[in-house]
Amino acid sequence: MTPTALVRCSNYEAARVDAAVERALSLIGGLERLVRAGDRVLVKPNLLTGQAPEAAATTHPQVVDAVLSRLVDLGARPRVGDSPAFGWVASVAEGCGVAEVARKYGAPIVEFSNPVPVPSARPDVIRHFTIDREVAEADFVVNVPKLKAHRQLGFTGAVKNLYGCMPGKRKAYFHLARGSHDMQFARLVAAFAYTVAPGLSVADAVVAMERDGPTGGVPRPVGALVAGTDAAAVDAVMAGLIRPPAEDCLLLNACGELGLGVPSLDKIDLRGETIGEMAVSDFIHPLLIGVRFSPGRLARSMWRNFLITRLGYQPR
Repeated sequence: MTPTALVRCSNYEAARVDAAVERALSLIGGLERLVRAGDRVLVKPNLLTGQAPEAAATTHPQVVDAVLSRLVDLGARPRVGDSPAFGWVASVAEGCGVAEVARKYGAPIVEFSNPVPVPSARPDVIRHFTIDREVAEADFVVNVPKLKAHRQLGFTGAVKNLYGCMPGKRKAYFHLARGSHDMQFARLVAAFAYTVAPGLSVADAVVAMERDGPTGGVPRPVGALVAGTDAAAVDAVMAGLIRPPAEDCLLLNACGELGLGVPSLDKIDLRGETIGEMAVSDFIHPLLIGVRFSPGRLARSMWRNFLITRLGYQPR
């Protein structure tokens, strides 16, 4: 049974988030059991876009603050990194409020732009992946995802957030190359997550995103933080909170098929609150559109990214 914590957190008031994160970590044995003084720790929030925190498209900075605070208290050396779809990570982090938090704790914001090949956790899916050197060389990885509806994968959280550890445009390439069958792509994302293999996931489900995620949806209060050492288990608990259709749990289904992690509630030692006490009965799930990028859409996306990141031009 995999210990996973579910705790209440009704809003992003600093003291409330700090207490919730502290309780969640204590319920699974404490962060001090996982991280030592001097460890180089890569903190991976969801930094998809530079939208303000209130849009619920990114991990709320207060949750990142609470995680960084505990890492620094333990004497670790945290760094914050991601590979956003558009723009440099530094500018995205400024827009969504995470950069200010990182400066507070002296944690550098790092761009995932230095690829290294690593063997896949599931070579039957793909033999090798490319991850960023910052991830590969970290002593410990803390995954800090956001719970969101996702028009291509149903919903996303801990497993999908790790896909951002793949630098550059390789993410879009796999959408095209593996997107002819949704579960084929889901299996690749699951295999990648367990190749990164974070030591801890602390998921922001205080305010989730419903309807048309991952960027254009509607903020929806859920009032929860979920923490655990297994990414699939964290996602399984969040699925229990928002109750997506079983067939829309593409990443959990892929983890189950591949034997990765613990994607089933009946194999999780849930600590803290119960699913029944906190489930949201009327969460609005997206209508799935499939994962494949058309060649034209991919080309336009890459061109827009070039204009923004290389030339500083914002297309209208």
